[in-house]
Amino acid sequence: MSFRIANDPEADYRAFVRAAYDRCAMDYANQRSPAAGAELNLIEERLAPGSRVLDVGCGAGIPVVKQLSNKFEVTGVDISSSMIGMARENVPSATFIRADITETGFLEACFDAIVSYYAIFHIPRQEHRDLFRRFARWLRPGGLLLFTVAPNDDGPGYTEDDFFGETMYWSNFGPETYRKILAETGFEVEQEGIVGGGRADVEGQTEVHPFFFADRN
Repeated sequence: MSFRIANDPEADYRAFVRAAYDRCAMDYANQRSPAAGAELNLIEERLAPGSRVLDVGCGAGIPVVKQLSNKFEVTGVDISSSMIGMARENVPSATFIRADITETGFLEACFDAIVSYYAIFHIPRQEHRDLFRRFARWLRPGGLLLFTVAPNDDGPGYTEDDFFGETMYWSNFGPETYRKILAETGFEVEQEGIVGGGRADVEGQTEVHPFFFADRN
């Protein structure tokens, strides 16, 4: 496994992400833990039944969309056609959209909560501030936001050449920068914590991801 700084101005790093997940969708989905982490209760305990939730980077829909759809009206968005195809089979009661979230439009204040697991770090970090502005527009006042970021500290984007046999792209800020971005884009952080990597084969081991739980002012 090797890592390279992602600084090629000619490279389409979104295409790396889309192609990688299209090809490894089944392998990736099969190693996801079938149960969502306890932090998802932060969303479930605060929303009324039937509330509208957006899952950004929903993957194959398991476990997050599947669990949330038991109580809420869930829309999942993912850049991978393969992932969206699996999600529609896994959670037929939810709505799924194959799209790049940075190019997707929703009505203002149309969601009560937004969740995003293991996805934002696949978007070039220079676009993260605008992404959170989008989240703020899509959420009603008082709406909830729960998302994870990469475990590594602030650093340049990079590619990994063996993500389930594919080349994958990552780009992330450190936690302090996300605190500033959230404040600047209209969010108040209520809680921070750590979640696992979401993989059934590494549960209880060393892979961890910071999460933020915030509400829209």
